[in-house]
Amino acid sequence: MLNFDAKVALITGAGRGIGRQHALSLAERGAFVVVNDYGVNGRGEQGGNADPAASVVAEIHAAGGQAMVACYDIGDSAQVTEMMDAVIARWGRIDMVIHNASTYADLDSFESTRVEDLERIMRVNVTGGWNVVHTAWPHMQRQGEGRIVMTGSGAGMFGRRRDQAYSVAKSALIGLTKVLATEGERQGIKVNLVGPVAFTDQSKAQGIPSIMERFAPPIMVSNLVMLLAHTDCPVNGEMFHCGGGFVSRVFVGETSGVTFTLEDMSPEGLLEALPRIMDETGYAVPRSSDQSGARLSAGIAAVNPEFAEVLAAAKRARDAAR
Repeated sequence: MLNFDAKVALITGAGRGIGRQHALSLAERGAFVVVNDYGVNGRGEQGGNADPAASVVAEIHAAGGQAMVACYDIGDSAQVTEMMDAVIARWGRIDMVIHNASTYADLDSFESTRVEDLERIMRVNVTGGWNVVHTAWPHMQRQGEGRIVMTGSGAGMFGRRRDQAYSVAKSALIGLTKVLATEGERQGIKVNLVGPVAFTDQSKAQGIPSIMERFAPPIMVSNLVMLLAHTDCPVNGEMFHCGGGFVSRVFVGETSGVTFTLEDMSPEGLLEALPRIMDETGYAVPRSSDQSGARLSAGIAAVNPEFAEVLAAAKRARDAAR
């Protein structure tokens, strides 16, 4: 059984919905839970109400678990620093960050949207996630271990019609997940992302069908999140779509590609080669931009002997420096 005895988990947006279920499930398995919720509505407005977080903490205490209320605005870096200081003062460590807090805008055509909606949604989804992870990161480095789970969305993975700002914000979390996974790997920190589908008040407001209440309860997302938050989690830098018992891996792939010389490359040549450029046969899934860049360099070297010599010389220099 994957237990979390005395491990400290900070969950943003944990006063309601999926975040609440994460908190209850982790506490049931022994985790000490920081229930972060600023008490805002689904649009990220009217904050400062500690009642949602306090209600979840009361449930955890009633079941014999340990938890603390953290009514802080994660879009404010100073408040996040204050929150993390309180966590460390109480339990001395932070093992898991689950960034679940999210806001949304009403569905509408792109020409009818307002930049204020984008800024409001980015503040919680992206800036908030950045702030919380940024304050936890040094503690995880000192511990030599940590787990971070970002909450993305199918909207960020694939785009959702009439939901532009939300799609952009959730897409940004993909980039954050990938870069932190690369930076944290040697320090024992793993970062993954879940795009959840579950029936909650917020997802209902965003248009999820009512029938999903029967088939997609939040616990079916929390089960995956608990795996990704556990010490034994075997993956890093991955994305998953999850809801109603369905779990899939989502990845960014790159085709084998075509390399041109400067003399051969032209718009017309690209048009002719486009079917080969688009061909998904033999695609690769780079784990970082460094790996993707290495593939690009290898492609250039394949048709440019001089570039191949430069790469070989650079490799010899790196090997000598070691």
